[in-house]
Amino acid sequence: MKEFKVKVIVRGSCKGEPVVINRKISFFGEVDPEKGVVTSDGVCITDKPLVIAGTRGSTVGSYVIYALKEYGRAPSCIIAGEAEPILIIGCIIANIPLFVVEDYREFIDYLGKHKKPYIEVDDGKEVIRVYEEGILHSNRGA
Repeated sequence: MKEFKVKVIVRGSCKGEPVVINRKISFFGEVDPEKGVVTSDGVCITDKPLVIAGTRGSTVGSYVIYALKEYGRAPSCIIAGEAEPILIIGCIIANIPLFVVEDYREFIDYLGKHKKPYIEVDDGKEVIRVYEEGILHSNRGA
């Protein structure tokens, strides 16, 4: 297990196997809010921690993030390398936990070394715990 320091932008807890898209995405045009899918990558983000480098594009992106929540297709949290206002506003209005990793490069490198990493963030804590593949999730915490 390894811990990474984060800045909490929108509070909340989060856990699960992350979906990692190591680049900036545009929620408007690349994400289908009705299906909870990043169409450019063909991956479902519903109820999973979404790891992205950041966001780019239209201010409509905030509303797409909100629509993900309204359709019940939102990620359980968003963990980013950087957070610009469109992402922050979208997460605030949708009440999706948002964290910015202090050392994004090291975080991504660590995730990439493990086949199925598992992430946990407790509400109010400024740390992401990343567990390696093969550790039983039910034996964690406490």
